[in-house]
Amino acid sequence: MNFKSIRVRVTAAILMCAVVGVVLFEAFWLPRLNSMLTETQTSELQKGVTILSEGLLPYLVSNQIGAVYETLQNVEAQYPEWVQVSLSRPDGGQLYPLEPLSELQGDYLFTESMAISLRGEDLAVLSVVADFGPQLQYFQNEQIRIFFIGMIIVALILFANIYLVDRLITRRILMVTEAADELADGNYDAVLPSGPDEVGLLAKSFCLMRDRIRDQTAKLDAARVRAELALEARSRFLATMSHEIRTPLNGIIPVAELLRHSKLEPSQFEKVDIIVKSGKALSAIVNDILDVSMLAGGKLTIQKVEFSPNELVAEALEVVRSTAEHKGLKIVNAFNAPADIRLHGDNSRIRQVLINLLGNAIKFTESGTITLKGFAKPKPNGHIPLHFEVIDTGIGIPDDAVSRIFERFEQVDGSIERRFGGTGLGLSIVKDLMDAMEGSVSVTSRIGQGSTFTLDLELEAITTPPVPKAESGIEPLSYSDHRTALIVDDNGINRTVGSAILTKLGYKAELAENGVVGVSKAQDKKFDVMLMDMHMPEMDGLIATQKIRETDGPNAQTKIIALTASVQAEDIEKCRTAGMDDFLSKPINIKNLTIMLSD
Repeated sequence: MNFKSIRVRVTAAILMCAVVGVVLFEAFWLPRLNSMLTETQTSELQKGVTILSEGLLPYLVSNQIGAVYETLQNVEAQYPEWVQVSLSRPDGGQLYPLEPLSELQGDYLFTESMAISLRGEDLAVLSVVADFGPQLQYFQNEQIRIFFIGMIIVALILFANIYLVDRLITRRILMVTEAADELADGNYDAVLPSGPDEVGLLAKSFCLMRDRIRDQTAKLDAARVRAELALEARSRFLATMSHEIRTPLNGIIPVAELLRHSKLEPSQFEKVDIIVKSGKALSAIVNDILDVSMLAGGKLTIQKVEFSPNELVAEALEVVRSTAEHKGLKIVNAFNAPADIRLHGDNSRIRQVLINLLGNAIKFTESGTITLKGFAKPKPNGHIPLHFEVIDTGIGIPDDAVSRIFERFEQVDGSIERRFGGTGLGLSIVKDLMDAMEGSVSVTSRIGQGSTFTLDLELEAITTPPVPKAESGIEPLSYSDHRTALIVDDNGINRTVGSAILTKLGYKAELAENGVVGVSKAQDKKFDVMLMDMHMPEMDGLIATQKIRETDGPNAQTKIIALTASVQAEDIEKCRTAGMDDFLSKPINIKNLTIMLSD
């Protein structure tokens, strides 16, 4: 039984009132009725004795004792509650009855005595003993019977009220409650009570609210569908844009890097260096836009690998060093951590954060120093706090702009954007990446004196010894001249660029313009490595890789490196699921390719 129910509460209240009525009747009203009845009977007894005394006086004056006897006998017969009537002389001698009086017992015996006098002289004393017990008992029985009849009538009325309350209020409220539950489950057609009373008005208001909720839900569903379609369209657009921009960049940056390492005159080297830096800047913008897209869509995943924080800091500084030196800035590495310390985390994302902050510091610093300091100190629980500070001597940030510099497409003001350029995405990506890695980023700054960006992370420590890595570079690898590679790509420029890079690294490259040709060549000849584009006509790189892996051909175990302009997390996962061993995004990073070929 649910005691929170209105129905149960009303029923319990009515029954409680009935019980309280019975208790009050028994405790107060019934004794009061008995007292009133006793007083009435006593008064009647007094009146009767008075009348009898007056009737006996003539007989006593005339000494008619027989008449006295006859009168008293008639009285005893007339009043059955008078259990004993006696008449005695003033000196105590008994006149009536002739036999001795018996001793009477009872709870409701009342005695009334009265002297019969004439001119002040007592002639006799009349005594009457009345037993009111039977009358009181009869009266009480009748009262109880009447009370219970009344209680039954009241109970019937009360239960009729309960029934009416249940039908008119409780059940109808329950219908509204059930309609609310149905509404929570998405059912907008539950039956509601009607009527002009308060419950009917409540149901009418609920119905109006339900209709508004249905309309709003329909609008929200339509908006959600439109948003999902827009998000999907944006994702497709960004993926297409990434692919279309990276593909021509793959014909610019790697070729320019190859030229930069050839014998050039100083003026030629400077021009080629500009091409490389501009291409990488454009590639960085594309990466920023894709990162924002993945962060907004919740598609960015944090990878955890083993890495050295000292190496990570050195790599980040090396990336930005040439840019800083070109502006005449000094780069200082003040990071302090044990040389053998190894951590478990997403080193590529941490490196990206540091490069973004360092690049931002270099952009807004005209002269002075860029310092990267911090520490990594083990804790007893096996975790290591990783702390970084990127300090510059640049233009600084106003106090009113500090709170919004981590928002997307935000810069301090329009003049900053015109003077230094940029998309306003770098710091927002830093903030989102730190949040994704459960870290924090903050900034302190003074106008004209520089800024300090602070990063804090807590990562797991690695106790196993590190695996030594092979040295990498653009010089030919120490292999024999008989190592071969297969480049499968539908873009002729990409095939030419890939062939030039592999030739520089000491490989003899063969080319295939699509997956069908690539699978055919993989069945005919053994290769030491294959570079496989992901998106191609006739047969894409995923299917081609699966076919090569599923057969018992000479390249079933050959290392296949995905080479694609699609760089989203699901693309990488698709490549690995298809059987590819590694992933290299376009434009080709020669250093990364060298590392993969050295493994």
